[in-house]
Amino acid sequence: MADQHYDTSLAGEFPVNPNYGSGCFRRRIHLSNQPGRVVAALEDDCHGFRVTLHHDGATVTEVEAETLRIPYNTCAGAAEPIKALKGIAVGSDAKEINSQVSPFSNCTHLFDLSVLAISHAGREDAERLYDVQVDDEIDGSPAEAVVWCNGEEKLRFITKEWQILGPEPYAGRPFFKGFAAWANELFSGDLREAAFVLHKGYFVSSARRYDARAMAGTRGDELPYIPGACHTYTEGTVQQAIRLPDTTRDFTDRREALLTFK
Repeated sequence: MADQHYDTSLAGEFPVNPNYGSGCFRRRIHLSNQPGRVVAALEDDCHGFRVTLHHDGATVTEVEAETLRIPYNTCAGAAEPIKALKGIAVGSDAKEINSQVSPFSNCTHLFDLSVLAISHAGREDAERLYDVQVDDEIDGSPAEAVVWCNGEEKLRFITKEWQILGPEPYAGRPFFKGFAAWANELFSGDLREAAFVLHKGYFVSSARRYDARAMAGTRGDELPYIPGACHTYTEGTVQQAIRLPDTTRDFTDRREALLTFK
């Protein structure tokens, strides 16, 4: 698995969310093994996606993507490039998949969800439910980032500004660029998957710092972005991207509402 592709130095140019510091980011991911398919769903403060991954027991035969809540109008178009996962062996991990299909031509979050679905297709587990919680970092103070799988806590990090402060043996390690190198070495199996679920949730949690309502109606290239980082930020698409209104939710006190897509 690779690190997220993002430049944190650009963050200061976005409008600030005046309510940041009063809650937490939440993300929930549900993976369901069904005959000949995996149905995967993701919802967090900023996104809502559902993927139905069809397979013949050996390889992916079809990928159907639903973009249920998205920040830009162009994000819906990511349902097309994700179809390139057809032919990937079920049970493949992220590293194997990334070597065959570029994540940067896809929606980052839709691609990550599809990777989880492909891995889940190779398991005997019927259901897997991930919950991620990342507390707001108030006035520069450390906060907690936690991931649960099927209700069982898997990892809990103390974090501050993209760094892990504790506990040992994680203290002093990066939670952004450089994360993949040490996480791939330190974790394996289900715990590695949980670690990357938490890492990607932490990455998205930074969006709580910014006022999405103030950005509604802006074009994709009117705010800082990394060219080629994802489907919407590709040349020719970013110029057509319009930030949509009413696309964020606060699940701080409404964890049970996740995956209802309301």
